Amino acid sequence: MATATSIILHHYSASPYAEKIRLALRLKNLAWSSVDIPMMMPKPDLTALTGGYRKTPVMQIGADIYCDTNLILDELETRFKLPTLALPGHEGLSDMVSAWAADWFQQSVSIIFAALVDVMPAEFVEDRRAMAGGTLDVDGMKLSAPMVKDQWRSNLNMLEQRLIGAQITGAGDFMIGAKPGLVDIHAHFNIWWMGQAQPDFLAACLQSTPHVKDWFDRISDHKGQSPEPLSAEEAIDIALSAAPRLKPASTSGELRDIQPGETVAVAPSDSGRDWVEGDLVIANAQRVIIARQDERAGNLHVHFPRVGYYLRRV
Repeated sequence: MATATSIILHHYSASPYAEKIRLALRLKNLAWSSVDIPMMMPKPDLTALTGGYRKTPVMQIGADIYCDTNLILDELETRFKLPTLALPGHEGLSDMVSAWAADWFQQSVSIIFAALVDVMPAEFVEDRRAMAGGTLDVDGMKLSAPMVKDQWRSNLNMLEQRLIGAQITGAGDFMIGAKPGLVDIHAHFNIWWMGQAQPDFLAACLQSTPHVKDWFDRISDHKGQSPEPLSAEEAIDIALSAAPRLKPASTSGELRDIQPGETVAVAPSDSGRDWVEGDLVIANAQRVIIARQDERAGNLHVHFPRVGYYLRRV
């Protein structure tokens, strides 16, 4: 039974970014609870916890709510140190690979939307258009799909070269060494998503990247623990009965004259720019934490990474 110390993942099965966290949970063999959320807005139960953040996934531990996959991975490593995914050689490099994979993800979006948009529900397409700030050019995606597929395969080939290099030097069967870690997780999810949405295209690409295929199969074979199903209402009740983890308020080293307790808002800098308001608890180069209150979920701390997110006064 889920408690205030349980890992609760709010996600939906087809989410590629949620697969990053599901893979991390499998590799760390952690117990966790699963809350299915809608693929598109509105998301009233999730909003009760996040204050309006709409991206997937979100991790909850008690009354602490973690937004963005990079921050979730960092929190999992901090709280549950063994087995570690932040292996020697992954320091700093994992963040660089994450940024590369995010750019690769935009190519995945173009290819998958171009192939499937005509059978997607109209309301889903409009939701994603709103998430992209109205700039979702479906017709342009269809026209450019052959060229984008070439670029997508080129990214796959970069991964092939890294894996060949690892084997030549005797480093191991994964990107950095003998065990999978954060770098592998960041590189994995685009391939997983393409396999779910466009398996024939992926199979054709993997014919020329056998090392990637073997690496992908090795990672995908990790089973981990089966999640405990949890309703959104149960997750909200857990937050209501818990309290945020105590952290000393601080803006030490903050470049702007912004102080703990000020009312601020945070939003992603790329897409899904829905501002979440609250009282500032912590702001530094790595993380922003805001305190907010919800009539259903009670007192909460919502955590965001600094990279990729805007912070402003309200």
